[in-house]
Amino acid sequence: MIYLLDKIRRQNLVWTVSEDYLAEGFEIFERNSFYEVSLIAYAYKVYDFKAFINFAKENILNLTNRFDIMTIAFLILEENLKDELLIKRPGLKSYREDFKSSAIRKNPKSFADEILKWYYETEDGSYPRIHENIVEILKKIRGVKIKSIMDLIDMLLSIFKSYFHVENSTSIEKMEKTLKEAKKNPEILKSKPTSKNYLEDFQLEKYNIMSSEFFEESYENLKVVMETVEGETGESDFQKTVEKHFGKNILSITDEHILESQVCTGIHRGIKIHMTKGDFPSESYYKSLIDDQKSSNREFFELNNLTYKRGITSLKETIKNSLLKESEHYKIISSSGEVVPSKLWKIDRTSDNRVFKKEFLNDYGELRVDILLDSSASQHERASEVATQGYIIAQALSELNVKTRVVGFNNLFNYMVLNVFRDYEDSQYKNSEIFKYYPSGSNRDGLAIKTMIHLMKKSSAERKILIVLSDGKPNDEVNIASFGKKKLDAEDYLGNMAIYDTAMEVMNARNIGINVLGVFTGELEDLNSEKIIYGNDFAYITKMSRFSQIVGLFFKSVASKLE
Repeated sequence: MIYLLDKIRRQNLVWTVSEDYLAEGFEIFERNSFYEVSLIAYAYKVYDFKAFINFAKENILNLTNRFDIMTIAFLILEENLKDELLIKRPGLKSYREDFKSSAIRKNPKSFADEILKWYYETEDGSYPRIHENIVEILKKIRGVKIKSIMDLIDMLLSIFKSYFHVENSTSIEKMEKTLKEAKKNPEILKSKPTSKNYLEDFQLEKYNIMSSEFFEESYENLKVVMETVEGETGESDFQKTVEKHFGKNILSITDEHILESQVCTGIHRGIKIHMTKGDFPSESYYKSLIDDQKSSNREFFELNNLTYKRGITSLKETIKNSLLKESEHYKIISSSGEVVPSKLWKIDRTSDNRVFKKEFLNDYGELRVDILLDSSASQHERASEVATQGYIIAQALSELNVKTRVVGFNNLFNYMVLNVFRDYEDSQYKNSEIFKYYPSGSNRDGLAIKTMIHLMKKSSAERKILIVLSDGKPNDEVNIASFGKKKLDAEDYLGNMAIYDTAMEVMNARNIGINVLGVFTGELEDLNSEKIIYGNDFAYITKMSRFSQIVGLFFKSVASKLE
């Protein structure tokens, strides 16, 4: 089956394969399958492909047969890059076979379909009875070696002039003029603005924060950094980059340093903390990506709206009848709290200023719940499910007036980002912020849990619960594929060391009375790691329809321990 990608995943895949975060414009090929996007992305790595994008925008996209020409350009790239690409990314072989089979089976409805079909049909060198022009074009494609973008443009122009009907010779003249000027001065094509419409200026021009789950290999935390100025890349550059991607830091410099000194110790020494609420100083490309993901997550929820709302109601009843079954809410008239309109007449006429009502709760102790969402790129394929799961728990708790905080965590460079979607005192309205869940970067589960424990200890609540939604794969390679003189002063966080460090932090939480549940959101092969980390208190969700029921069992278990 051919695997198609949506807008966000196409962009992530291009960034990952090209190792160039400024790679844009690939959309002009109008190619959406996994293999096609991977091949185009690899062209950015091998050639100065932005120059070709600029050429195509000026000379090809205004033509009525632009898709035919761009399809030929794709096949020239296929002929020249496929062998090298498949050696470097062997996981793509199956995707290419699927794409090839699909192209061959398709009933051609255009020249683009036909040239694509016969390119793959004739890979063995034999040419059945097909149109002579197509045979000649295919032989040209197979006979050309592209060493530069100028070679690619040369070949396209040659095919265009020889085999396409051109109503207006101006198009060819314009192409020839552009090519002639570019050969004399290659900077002409490079100078065309390509990324200004999408990205702000960067001190760090090239890097990739997206992990590559797209391949059968493991590139869990590929981060490519290239300096654009002489000397070392300063810490402030990394800080600015993190802020551009995730929003403003809500901690003061003093509070940030105090928090880091208390939790960023041992294996986590050198890691810095960026706590945000996802607020950006202005409209930005990164904000638009998050907004797109929010729409996608929300759409996923709405598709099964009734099922999920029933799940919220069911979970709410379970919590009410277990953790809150001894609770009693009562209200009294007070001098502070919520205004009672019928009492306002007293203000000018009596000395009784009790015109408010205040709600009190009698129970075995106040309950607070923290929900921690693994927001690393390995969760990207499950983003909407994770966001929905977090929302269901938060909505059920907040409808019962249980103080709830929801935080996403991931890592970029030597920064751990904590994204506070909602806090204890926020209204139910803030639960919708959870749909802004946007996975990227890597993850230090142990440090995230350690930090949440530190923050939870400040609460006077007698009963505390921490629910962690994670794939059981803590993994953060801080200095992988880093260029330039600046080496980040932090240790990699990998393998068994990371798993057992996370397990230790879970044990530390339980030792001080914090009940911890792990909700497993990963692949079956990583289930054993989840068991090591969370012991018996973890939930493995195989069907979203049973999510509320399974999490409800945990709340019942916690309630029985507290009795």
